[in-house]
Amino acid sequence: MRRTLKLFVIPAGKPPGTPPEPGPELELTATSDDGFLSAAREAIAQRGQRARAVSFTPTGLVAYVEDAP
Repeated sequence: MRRTLKLFVIPAGKPPGTPPEPGPELELTATSDDGFLSAAREAIAQRGQRARAVSFTPTGLVAYVEDAP
């Protein structure tokens, strides 16, 4: 199965409460929902970012990530 992961980036060094910025969309492939969560976290880590939250949506996944300082 394939799903799209939409990223929202929390910029490094910004004060608390700063809204996240829209980021790229990534295509993920997995065989199960758990597989999609693992694939999402791995894709985020490969980008040098840290996942704050990863959730399913009706059309794919969404993640809030922190930029590396």
